[in-house]
Parts: sequence; C-alpha cells; structure tokens
Amino acid sequence: MSDDYDDQGIDSDDEYGEGGIPADLEADIEERIDRAADDRLHDLHADSGGCLLILALPVLSLWLLR
Repeated sequence: MSDDYDDQGIDSDDEYGEGGIPADLEADIEERIDRAADDRLHDLHADSGGCLLILALPVLSLWLLR
C-alpha cells in the first residue's frame, strides 16, 4: 500500500470550482439570494418607517420645548 495521496480524487474542485456548483447556476443562486435580501430589507424599511416616526415625535417635541 502506498502512502502517497492522489490529489486528483473524487473531491477534485477543478470542474466546478470551490462549491462544486456550475458557474451559471451559482450566479443564479447568488442573484436570487441578493434579490430576496433586498426585498426583505425594503420591507423592513417600509414597515419601520412609521414606527420610527412615532418614536421620534415625542423626542423632537421635548427637544423643541427645551
């Protein structure tokens, strides 16, 4: 038995890169993730805008009354 390790075995990443996913599929997955993250971020900003305004009004009124 040989102690040499063949680096070109089953786990070779040469064909599809580091993750083992074709580049076009990887780009599609990244685009979907980016789009979903942007949608959630937009929803978060839209939902929190009114809440921040409600919280900011009392602070603003106290600042103006000083």
